[in-house]
Amino acid sequence: MVSIFQSSLLVLVVIAFTIYGFGLAALYGALVSFSNTWLFDWYTNKQKVVVDADAQKSFRMAIKSSVLRMFSLAALTLIGLGLLGLEPAALILSLVVGQVGFILDRLRQK
Repeated sequence: MVSIFQSSLLVLVVIAFTIYGFGLAALYGALVSFSNTWLFDWYTNKQKVVVDADAQKSFRMAIKSSVLRMFSLAALTLIGLGLLGLEPAALILSLVVGQVGFILDRLRQK
């Protein structure tokens, strides 16, 4: 799926933080945000393939998707902040803006 709002907002945030010298942290946050989107799309496509799944199986897939996405989001954010030592404000802001863009894209698709 095309993430127009998410991509546009993240490009603006990364450019803005690059001007102030924090482009790498903002880019990392943007990539973490995109990884969350890619996981969501992957699980959505996987669930569409299993059209004949009962409600219980569909619910389990939704829970598994949410848990994996939140775990990966937290793990990748902690790696960026801890191991890589990236600027927290740039990383977190680009991550949050990416998630807002993700929501706007999903609202646009409805």
